[in-house]
Amino acid sequence: MGNSMTESTSNPFSIKIRPPASGLLASFQLSAATGGADLPFTLGQAFRKGDVPAGAQLVGSIPKLQVVVKNAWPDGSLKFAVVSGQATLAAGVPQTVTLGRGAPAARTPLGTEQLRATGISAALTAGSYGQAVWSGPDWNLPFLAWISGPEMSSWIYRKPIGSDAHLVAWLEVRLYAGGAVEVLPWIENGYIKVPAPSNRSAVYTFSLGASERFRAEIDLPHHCRTVLIEGSALSHWLGDAPTVAVRHDKAYLQASRLVPAYRAQVPSSAKPLTTLVQSYVPLQRGNYSPAMGQAGYQPPIGLLPEWDVLYLASDDPRAYAGVIINAYSAGRYGIHYRDENTLRPLRFSSYPNLVVNGGGSVGISGTGASTKNTFTPLTSGTGPATWDVSHHPAMGFTAYLLTGRFYFMEEVQFTATLNFLKISDRPRQFSDGVFQSSTANTTRGAGWALRTLAQAACVTPDDDTVLRGEFLASFGANVGFYHGTYVAQPNNPYGNVAPYSNYTRGEGKFSEAAWMQDFFTASVGYALDIVPTLPGDGSAKLAAFFAWKARSIVGRLGGLADNEYLYRDAALYTNVIAPADEVDFLGGTGPWFASWGDMYAASVGVRNPGEAGPLRGGYIPAASSYWANLQPAIAYAVQHQVPGALEAYQRMTGASNWPDLVKNFHTLPVWSVMPH
Repeated sequence: MGNSMTESTSNPFSIKIRPPASGLLASFQLSAATGGADLPFTLGQAFRKGDVPAGAQLVGSIPKLQVVVKNAWPDGSLKFAVVSGQATLAAGVPQTVTLGRGAPAARTPLGTEQLRATGISAALTAGSYGQAVWSGPDWNLPFLAWISGPEMSSWIYRKPIGSDAHLVAWLEVRLYAGGAVEVLPWIENGYIKVPAPSNRSAVYTFSLGASERFRAEIDLPHHCRTVLIEGSALSHWLGDAPTVAVRHDKAYLQASRLVPAYRAQVPSSAKPLTTLVQSYVPLQRGNYSPAMGQAGYQPPIGLLPEWDVLYLASDDPRAYAGVIINAYSAGRYGIHYRDENTLRPLRFSSYPNLVVNGGGSVGISGTGASTKNTFTPLTSGTGPATWDVSHHPAMGFTAYLLTGRFYFMEEVQFTATLNFLKISDRPRQFSDGVFQSSTANTTRGAGWALRTLAQAACVTPDDDTVLRGEFLASFGANVGFYHGTYVAQPNNPYGNVAPYSNYTRGEGKFSEAAWMQDFFTASVGYALDIVPTLPGDGSAKLAAFFAWKARSIVGRLGGLADNEYLYRDAALYTNVIAPADEVDFLGGTGPWFASWGDMYAASVGVRNPGEAGPLRGGYIPAASSYWANLQPAIAYAVQHQVPGALEAYQRMTGASNWPDLVKNFHTLPVWSVMPH
């Protein structure tokens, strides 16, 4: 099924989902360039809340299929699963596989004894540092079991490279019924507190079944990792590689609400698709910006990066590879601080005072201070590409939703834990990991950090209770801080969280980048969709805080009265949000404007003229304009039924030049978010 989004005048922002027939629910499409019998495949599959009730099971329209649950919605219905199987495909002829409720036949899951029976062996070498080798009984001792099923089981393996204290070889191994084996190997150079982290330069090789599959000279910086593949291949196979391509039902995936809804429908001729990476070289930049944090429109910035949105908003076959390869490229950033005690991403509760050491070749901008003077070891050698929380993208999240790979799930977790580790322990409130908008995170950085933390809580499997609990506790602490500051006590009625700085200090007014507030609003609205149930009354507080925060965009899209902010000017670069140089946001005492009309007059220089008309300023109708930037914020305000949001949205979409902006979204779709 393709991207079946349409619009109507009665409901101009809904995703149209084909109604299920005969109990069928989600579907996906398989195709193969050469065809064949019993070709193995695996994909991730998101589900809408309530579609698969608690206790229900799924079967497919092909007999050789399994569905392994990873997450449930708060009501117990299925949220995310890894789907695997085998299909017989004719060359170049797509086959749609549908999922529906039913009772699959009871069968014994594949075990490591069947993996050993394939005769598999694997070796990863790193020059003079040494090697890691797996054969025979080594396969009986995985680091962890990831998937267990009769059609496919998957395990994660790890071994240190020789006697090196930092360098570790990892494998994600999938065994399919019938004996097909798929392997994703990677090399990782990153622990939290192991002394003397530095680069590891060597000729790296990977062999599978006594055949060398990869060889390259790599200078691997500290706290980086890279998969050992090159070219267009996305993994290695023990035998002949099947050519099965998976295509999700994009409309259903968006309707699951794990990703935003996009109005764009991108043609194959659009420039972002023509420049999308299609092959991989270790540590390549891919489609990431030359420098994280550079000014202007950047493809990685948004609730999701441009390459992920291209998959959701187009039917171009290049888009899938772009998602996966750019997710592999995320390994170039020095964010992979693995806990040497648990061998997993860190637990916030274990490191209340630890902060990344900002010296040496750390590659992390804006590192903080520790009240206990507790820092990670000083780095040296070749440094990684610089990481900037204020501009960081969502890395690995969509790739995980599409593939169900452990590797991508951990990429999301590493991103969230690095954001915690790089900021000062006191403002983050130690183990709580609070991202304050008024600190060096900046308003947008706090927003993006909350988005990433929400994604980490979303993808961590329900049975991984320890790490999942850590992410939920931290998100709950953030909600507690923001709710306590802006909802539980009197504060400004305009939904503006405390900014990092005043753009007009000395002029008797406090100005903030309106688009930063919009990024923060959108991140909280998105989190409201994807975060599992928070401890205590955290979920109710999250909803209440978002309703307050959304006022900052709803109010700017106001009407024609003198006490309103005229919608036509909602996309100013900066907005005057208080009538003084020094403003008490955290205590809530202000001072504050008496009305939106007063804020408008201070920002624009005239009172609301009461004249309807086209949207203006903010570089409209460019798809990278400030008008584009505010779309996710107002979309989630409408979706979550914030008072006045629908009327504000209709004022904007009723403007005569609104269609010009929509048209441009079809070639640059990142900001084309609409209400679900």
